Amino acid sequence: MMITKKKLEILLSKLKSSTSPKIMLEQYTTSPKVASELLFLAGFVNNDIKDKNVLDMGSGNGCLAIGAKIMGAKEVTGIEIDNDNIKIAQKNAATLGVEINWINSSIDVVLPHFDTIIMNPPFGTRREHADKDFLQKAMELGDTVYSIHKKSTRQYLIKYIRSKNREVDTLLQMQMEIPYTYEFHIKKREIIEVDLFRIIKR
Repeated sequence: MMITKKKLEILLSKLKSSTSPKIMLEQYTTSPKVASELLFLAGFVNNDIKDKNVLDMGSGNGCLAIGAKIMGAKEVTGIEIDNDNIKIAQKNAATLGVEINWINSSIDVVLPHFDTIIMNPPFGTRREHADKDFLQKAMELGDTVYSIHKKSTRQYLIKYIRSKNREVDTLLQMQMEIPYTYEFHIKKREIIEVDLFRIIKR
């Protein structure tokens, strides 16, 4: 039975997030609304999830990986450098009754090829070009990549993607809600403009 985008968003909103996020890793939980939009585009519009091998890079609390498995991925792997987040992701997956292959490592680990890669990578605000590093690895490992980025980096990243013989064939501009996470945050919630890229081979 096909799950609706709204039902998926509700399920993902119930997942636990890190209680001690690390700013240098730019740990912000992907909002359930943005996560469900990405998964809906990948799974229902483009048929890039069902019966596919899927990798979630920088999986955080596991929302994208878990959502992909719910939507019928054959196998899902989540890679996350923070051991605390891996534990949270494991608990979240168990709560929703899905099986994910979790890898506690940086993205530099040797991995096989995947049909589809989904990710909300660091935006590169704390570690310059972290977003580009994730994109490079994703394009090396996957046929099709879905990735979320700050709108302000759009032209720079599209130019970089094209230099790697790839193309952004779909771009959705969205607003992502960031809750109060770190001490330097002033507002309880911040809305930022983001782009969702679907990246394919030329």
